[in-house]
Amino acid sequence: MRDQLVEAFLAADGPISGEELSHRLGLSRTAVWKQVKALEQVGFEFEASPRVGYRAIRIPDELMAPLVRPHLPPECLLGSPILWAASRASTNDTALELAAKGLPHGGVVTAGEQTGGRGRRDRAWASPRGGMWFTVFVRNPCALRHAPDLTLLAALGVCRALRVEGVPAQIKWPNDLLLNGKKIGGILAQIRAEGELVDHAVIGIGLNANFSIEALPADIRHRATTILHEMGTPIHRAKVLARILTQLDALYRDLQDGRGFQAVHAEWTALCSTVGQEVEVAMGEERLRGIARSIEPDGSLVLETSPGVTRTVVSGEVLFSAREQV
Repeated sequence: MRDQLVEAFLAADGPISGEELSHRLGLSRTAVWKQVKALEQVGFEFEASPRVGYRAIRIPDELMAPLVRPHLPPECLLGSPILWAASRASTNDTALELAAKGLPHGGVVTAGEQTGGRGRRDRAWASPRGGMWFTVFVRNPCALRHAPDLTLLAALGVCRALRVEGVPAQIKWPNDLLLNGKKIGGILAQIRAEGELVDHAVIGIGLNANFSIEALPADIRHRATTILHEMGTPIHRAKVLARILTQLDALYRDLQDGRGFQAVHAEWTALCSTVGQEVEVAMGEERLRGIARSIEPDGSLVLETSPGVTRTVVSGEVLFSAREQV
């Protein structure tokens, strides 16, 4: 109902009477008024005139279906439906709950804010208003052996979309997004497998977009930032989400056809800030120090631990400084 109301205001050339909205939505005039008030609570502004109706004078840049879909190409299979809420504990948790109820391939769960967002190792992830918090749901995306490709490809899709918008994002192996050397985003994929196939997966993506760096916890500001802080201007979040979904749709279709990470290995490596850096990699309780020499065609990291001695790391977390280990 909320999306239908927003669509009505987007399509209107002028004010819309309460009577017309009541007829379109099948609601009473009082119910329409309540829906308008609910939209005002999330940043919409309306001008109301007796016997004339309502006119939208401000439409916020939220990740709502009516605001995202106009930017999606018709052939994109991701983004139907887009399910927005002003606040969620976790978009991944919501997507997993909806998956059990038949959420179709391509469904996207979005939120104005997250109160229980999390990253790798179940760390808390600050998710205030103004960011981009969303989860993409995919069914039967790949064979189980290619499950790591889901996050690797998601990182590339986000990076591509941001760069089209003029944001020179880079990838920190395996699936973080950096801007000017600081973290602006992360990806958390959760899968359900049946035998040798991935039955479905939720790919949670969080981007520190249009909010002040002061909204981040003070203890992480030395290594995390926001797009607004670094670029000085906000991004059009609805348009960027559409760009990301378009990129992911193409990448995941290729993955289903057997053309996964290997097909984009060179591009991914060129965008990876980790290669050539002296790093520490956390693998559970184990720590490895060395120079990141290359990314293998399967997505693993080759680490030179001492001159002429290398070790291939399939899964882990790169730590660039001792402070990041705390």
